[in-house]
Amino acid sequence: MSELGGLSEAAATGSRLTALRALRDRLAAEIDAGPMPRDLAALSRQLTDVLAQIEALAPPEQKGTPLDELANRRAGRGATAPRAGRAAGQAQRR
Repeated sequence: MSELGGLSEAAATGSRLTALRALRDRLAAEIDAGPMPRDLAALSRQLTDVLAQIEALAPPEQKGTPLDELANRRAGRGATAPRAGRAAGQAQRR
């Protein structure tokens, strides 16, 4: 798929986020291609604006809470951890 086709197709989806991501890729490709020095500043400014819009629209990355981390560590220990506490002592006596 060509860059123009990709950008046109992305815009046709009606998803602003998809279109912005395609535009981001197109602007980055234009900058990588080595534009005229007078065009580099404008392209860079546009890319920065598009990146900010993407960040504002994109759903935040899900990072685990401290409680999630604790649950994962406990699950990782599994059955290898020694049983402790009163309940463990009662289970051993039976």
